Amino acid sequence: MGSRLGRRVIHFANLPIKLLVPSSLNNIREIALKTIPSASKIEINRAIESLYGFEVEEVRTLNMEGKKKKRGGILFAKLYYKKAYVTLKNPLSISPDLYPIHIIEEECE
Repeated sequence: MGSRLGRRVIHFANLPIKLLVPSSLNNIREIALKTIPSASKIEINRAIESLYGFEVEEVRTLNMEGKKKKRGGILFAKLYYKKAYVTLKNPLSISPDLYPIHIIEEECE
């Protein structure tokens, strides 16, 4: 199922990306993401730039094993995932109203 254009066509992968909440909402220089283990740095970079419009400076990745638990002699394991740390060229600031973390923290206390 090749295309007539051959290798010149760039296919974006359908990457499930989960943004991990940053500790501070002001002047965010680096964001952390969780994605599938087969995702490459280039795919993550292209997905972030095309979906969110951020200018990416660097992408660092590490493969994480799923946590394992033993119940009644049976071993259960969560799925493996890849964690990506994306460094942005321009710092990002998020409105505190968008993620009401302070309200959640007050309810927990």
